[in-house]
Amino acid sequence: MTKRILTQVVLLVFGIIMGLIVLEVGLRLWFGSHGTEHEQMMYVAERTVIDAHMAQVIGVPYLNYILNPNWEDINERGIRGELVAVPKPEGVYRILALGGSTTFGHGLTSDESWPTQMERILRDDYGYTNVEVVNLGVPGYYSLDSVVSLATRGLAHEPDLVVVYDGLNDAMIRIYQDPQCYGGDTPLFGFGIDRGIWQPGGEELPTSTLYRFLAIRFGWMEDPTAVNSRMASTGLCPPEPENIGRLDLLAQNPPSHFERNMRNMAALAQSGGAQILFSTFAWDKSAAESLLLADPSLDTLQALINAIDEQNALIQTISQDEEDLYVDLASEMGSGVYFQGDQVHQTAEGTRRQAEIYAAFFHKQGVIAK
Repeated sequence: MTKRILTQVVLLVFGIIMGLIVLEVGLRLWFGSHGTEHEQMMYVAERTVIDAHMAQVIGVPYLNYILNPNWEDINERGIRGELVAVPKPEGVYRILALGGSTTFGHGLTSDESWPTQMERILRDDYGYTNVEVVNLGVPGYYSLDSVVSLATRGLAHEPDLVVVYDGLNDAMIRIYQDPQCYGGDTPLFGFGIDRGIWQPGGEELPTSTLYRFLAIRFGWMEDPTAVNSRMASTGLCPPEPENIGRLDLLAQNPPSHFERNMRNMAALAQSGGAQILFSTFAWDKSAAESLLLADPSLDTLQALINAIDEQNALIQTISQDEEDLYVDLASEMGSGVYFQGDQVHQTAEGTRRQAEIYAAFFHKQGVIAK
């Protein structure tokens, strides 16, 4: 009897091993021949191959990271969209778009991002055929990244106008970051966040396609091509607090860094002879409020609503103080049809609407010279 059970166990183990081998070989062959380039990199490629061809961002001095020129739709300078001439040709009116993934166009093609759509609308609908729009949006950027990007890369493009569309990532920092890091005396004083340091190298990835497929799907490991997959914490800030509510954290993290960064961008644009447009951050706030009404215990959602409202009000104040151009985009884009399922990233219809609002404002105010 014991021998029979042992035989069954051996056969069962053998069957499981053979099944895993078949799954491993099958997944590797499938992704290798039928998978998208992104799927091949996630589940099959070695780290060196990913770094060379597929990592969405690459490390650079001062700015931590920029878009990888080998990524789809990214030009030789690590900027999404067509390459523009530097120095700027005579007669060209150049607009620079700053921000994070909502400016980059998360989940959309380059042509569907609002900077590209705005350029098309200004040319085709209003006759500003001399306009160029440069999209400096990068996933994960918050307002300090926009400051550094404008100083180190943006002004070199000789913009006539700078459009700033920041807000969400700054709000997220304020409702998660330990106050001792956000406003305390640490080596990261003035950063407001321990966002980590981009690592040029990384640990070797598991060779098993099956394991990587399951691990990424179930959250055991990060997508090796994702922006945050290579961020190493500096260790200069305490970890995110666990025993304090998000509303309490928000109260202890006022938008001081956000305000400073906005005013610095205004000063930088002025130093380069450019006008600047500050825009409130638009998102599907009504959907968030509906979720909160159904479950008032969602303090993270309430904190996010409060943070974005506070920053949007501050944007208006800064624009009035600095006598800068201002568009209240949030009041113009309240419909859920403009946003993807996460309620913050725009659909193609949303980016089209955003581009239309900006373009109409520029035309009405006579901002752009033909």
